[in-house]
Amino acid sequence: MLFHTIVVLDTDVIVSAVVIPTGASRFLLHEIGLGRLPAAASVPLLLEYEAVLKRSETLSRAGGTTEDMDAILDQLASMRRRAPIWYLWRPQLRDANDDMVLEAAANAAATHLVTFNIRDFGTAPNRFGITLCRPAEIARNLRHEQE
Repeated sequence: MLFHTIVVLDTDVIVSAVVIPTGASRFLLHEIGLGRLPAAASVPLLLEYEAVLKRSETLSRAGGTTEDMDAILDQLASMRRRAPIWYLWRPQLRDANDDMVLEAAANAAATHLVTFNIRDFGTAPNRFGITLCRPAEIARNLRHEQE
């Protein structure tokens, strides 16, 4: 495990993980499931994951059912560190959904916020000591560490 790493995954990473079976996002989700990559999420963020994963478009792209998504969500909920909402950091960003992800990361004292939308987050995570990265970057570090 990366030394003292706690990640918060943006919803786009979760969707990628269920849609693309061989990508870096799926690898990260697998590592979280095995307990090798600590992850955090707030209840509102988990609810966003659920809403997006259960969209008909996502189900179709993933070739899955709502029951499949429930299994993934249950696994994520059981493995994640709770990100309490003890302080609202909003607004920091233009998109309220991105603010929710950043807020979860800040309140969980996450070290990394993993997203494909680097540009949307800008430098805001830096204010909280959070490294912004794409799934491939952190997956590469994890794979290197496991060698």
